[in-house]
Amino acid sequence: MEHIRTASQILKVLMTDGKLTRTSHKDLFISYISELEVEEILGTMAEELEAEVKRVNNTLYLIPSEDNELLGFKHRDTREWLGSSARQADAFLAYYIAAVILNLFYGGKNRDPKQREFLSLLHVVEEMDRRTGEVLQKKEAAKELDQKISMNFEICAQVWDIKKGHEENSRITTKMGFLLRVVKLLQMEGLLRISEDEKEVRTTEKLDDLMLHYYLNEERVQEIQKIFREEDYAENQ
Repeated sequence: MEHIRTASQILKVLMTDGKLTRTSHKDLFISYISELEVEEILGTMAEELEAEVKRVNNTLYLIPSEDNELLGFKHRDTREWLGSSARQADAFLAYYIAAVILNLFYGGKNRDPKQREFLSLLHVVEEMDRRTGEVLQKKEAAKELDQKISMNFEICAQVWDIKKGHEENSRITTKMGFLLRVVKLLQMEGLLRISEDEKEVRTTEKLDDLMLHYYLNEERVQEIQKIFREEDYAENQ
């Protein structure tokens, strides 16, 4: 019974804070790494929630499965965060922007794929302009890519293109405003930190841990790089 109680306490912290560290909850962390029963019970609890517990050094994370309806994000959640006028296409654009940001941070090909410590939001806007501009010019190539990876780049490009220029305000009708909504959502999830002047972002320890020790295993790195290579190829046709 004590092992079940301890596992439940760990799960509560993970669901509330998104992580559990040795520093913040030493006794719970020690119980997890030293008592096999606690680890097994917690693993079963996480499995029932369609998630898994991942340990990175002295931190535990609860990682939802891709289709998790309880812990994961749904289109409705993303649209509500973006604003009352946001459409489903805006949600897909937000996902694509997030993917571009992650690729700009972690697109390296060596053993440490992280390429930079901070990222200018203006650079993200310019990268989005470049990618979407090429997609709109090479629609046939983009459609072929859409069929290969089940993602409508043309729709994302159109939604981005109709937004106003680089005005620095919070409205999602502007490119910078929409981008800020996306990075603030990522900040709320503990993945990015936005500078006080809202001109650049940095990754958090949580995002570095998850990307470098979980999401970017060799198979995932090849898959992500393949998507962006094929997109670049489609743009240049």
